Amino acid sequence: MNKSFKQGLILGGVVTLSALAIRRYQQTGSKDQSISHTAELDQRPSVDAKTDETEVGLTQLDSIQRADWQANGFPQTHAELERLEKEEH
Repeated sequence: MNKSFKQGLILGGVVTLSALAIRRYQQTGSKDQSISHTAELDQRPSVDAKTDETEVGLTQLDSIQRADWQANGFPQTHAELERLEKEEH
């Protein structure tokens, strides 16, 4: 397998997981969520922490925000940003 195919496959998986996490979040709450509900999410550990080592130590709110960043393709670290810039040139 070539490198770009593997990266595309990984990115596709991340986007799919992110979409599922966002959908699950939207189904659990109603349109009139209060700030206290958000505060609750920021206290509970991520539900994916047992299966995904990158989720360990994150709260549910952090996990949702992380999924959003990944779905939009934002780099997570400075090293990743530098690597992406080198690949473009």
